[in-house]
Amino acid sequence: MKKRRAFFCAALIPLLLVGCAPQEKKDSSELAAAKYQLGVAYFEAGNYRAAIPELSKAADLAPANVEYRNALGMALLFGRNLDPAIKVFEEAIGIDPKNTEVKNNLASAYIMKGELEKAKPLLKQVLDDPLYPTPQFAYFNLARIYERQGKIDEAIEQYEQALDIRSDYVDAHYNLGLLYLQEGRTDRAIEQFTAATRLNPKIAVYQQSLGLAYVRAGKNLEARIAFEKVLEIEPNSPSAEYARRMLEELKK
Repeated sequence: MKKRRAFFCAALIPLLLVGCAPQEKKDSSELAAAKYQLGVAYFEAGNYRAAIPELSKAADLAPANVEYRNALGMALLFGRNLDPAIKVFEEAIGIDPKNTEVKNNLASAYIMKGELEKAKPLLKQVLDDPLYPTPQFAYFNLARIYERQGKIDEAIEQYEQALDIRSDYVDAHYNLGLLYLQEGRTDRAIEQFTAATRLNPKIAVYQQSLGLAYVRAGKNLEARIAFEKVLEIEPNSPSAEYARRMLEELKK
């Protein structure tokens, strides 16, 4: 049917050029939107492999649409296709050089690839934009950079900045807790891991880290409770194996 319709339009170009071209443009736009919505649905379900071709088609059909291209970049990023993701984000920034959301996503891709110095200036551009609605993500990404560079004090400061903006940012609580634990600041670590477990009590590794912080603080009863929760959440996981070993140690 599509081939017949395309031929029909081509045959009548001298008479119906004005009528056929807008309809084709509308059809292309509607198909792009449908592909985008399907791709986003796959993405939100965690099926990045299925999301990528749908979002790629949407971006091809609407090449000037930064939202479609950004979504494609995110699907590639979450699917660990780092170089293609970087290329797509760079194309999106070429279309809209002021789009700070895409810049933050490109910085995330650079961080995952280990190209930290490419990520840092992008994040500073993001934070210089007073209209950027989620600066906590940029602070979080900067913290990851400083952490990888061994600049622990700077990393802690950036995680705290992220939490000042969004106090329920669970990943920032957890990562900050790990840094405090690494620095021997166990009371601070316990505060952050407690916040993480309160916000998401079903993540075994949060409970595991909380248990370890309690052990280092000499609070064995609280540690046992945390390790037992690990066994309840993921009884067959590596975290559970660790928790069992620690519970045996705590019995001695």
